[in-house]
Amino acid sequence: MTRTDLFRFLPLSILLMSFSVAHAQVTQSGLAPTLPSASAASYYYIAKPGELTMQVNIWGFVQKPGRYEVPSSTDLVQLISFAGGPQQYAKLDEVRIIRLTREDSTINRKELTVNLESLEGLTDGMLALSPGDTIFVDHTTWVTIRDLFNAITTTAILTSAIAQLIIALIR
Repeated sequence: MTRTDLFRFLPLSILLMSFSVAHAQVTQSGLAPTLPSASAASYYYIAKPGELTMQVNIWGFVQKPGRYEVPSSTDLVQLISFAGGPQQYAKLDEVRIIRLTREDSTINRKELTVNLESLEGLTDGMLALSPGDTIFVDHTTWVTIRDLFNAITTTAILTSAIAQLIIALIR
């Protein structure tokens, strides 16, 4: 390989390295599928000995999502606090509580939406949790836009690298 060939393939090498970095960023942002690790599921026990507890789940944009066994008096705000609080782009104005109730042999699904941006007007009953509740804290639209931009950037880098390779092979 001559010195000229090295300089011709240098931009291609830089582009391929950029693609690797961009791909890693997209993978970390959650667009690319990843295999669950052994510690993907988390279980937390937060209660004093002998205290009556209930199990609830919290998913989404909180610091420590997982299954929590908490005192039966725990409310929504306390649970989010136990989970380390919301992440940076958490959408607190639409926190969903999914509750399954049984009547005879029928299981009903009830979904409640709570605005934690403004605690005014919320009653204790609106914040109360029941055993088996699943709480979902979604993300703002900004996260979707950011992830989409990362995917477009990665695609552009890959397309440019392929074009550089084709041009180098034609010459």
